[in-house]
Amino acid sequence: MVDASDPGGRRGDIGVPAGLILLVGPPAAGKSTFARAWVERGRIDADGVVSCDSIRNELFGARVDVGDDPAVFGEMDLRVAARLAAALAVVVDATNVMPPARARMIAWARQHGRPVTVLRFRVVDEVLVRRNAGRTGDARVPTDDVLRYAAVAAQHTADAQLFDEGTDVVIDVPGEAEGVSPAEAAAIIRLDV
Repeated sequence: MVDASDPGGRRGDIGVPAGLILLVGPPAAGKSTFARAWVERGRIDADGVVSCDSIRNELFGARVDVGDDPAVFGEMDLRVAARLAAALAVVVDATNVMPPARARMIAWARQHGRPVTVLRFRVVDEVLVRRNAGRTGDARVPTDDVLRYAAVAAQHTADAQLFDEGTDVVIDVPGEAEGVSPAEAAAIIRLDV
């Protein structure tokens, strides 16, 4: 496990192997903001970020209906598999807090001989609730769901479990608690090509 919040990490010398990069954390943890900052900094091309929220919006517009999940995740899976097959890095911007969600993607990475990195977003509940309340419209998630995802993440994203599942590298992404903005975190953590 790499702790990107340590003083040495602030120099921008934390490298992520170019392969499957799973952003792992509850809603409002900063995953999408980090991914956008990585794109803005040129760490990865925009097509290299596969987001379930973006795909849902592409396929169905702003409405949120869990009945759409099979189509959303099916399209997400196709995009992730295509990037891995082409030996391109891919960032998966979804909660990824449950082992089955990670397992199928880790299997594809292994099938294509690509490394697996987890960028873990650990954020205290109070911050998650505050950030979520600041979201507008359909981006806001019911508070109970945010807290449920946070509890699941706490239970299913420990280092030992992630490594047992086949993850090669686990990096804790620094955030508000460490006084680091998503743009600063994107500067600290780079993609190795």
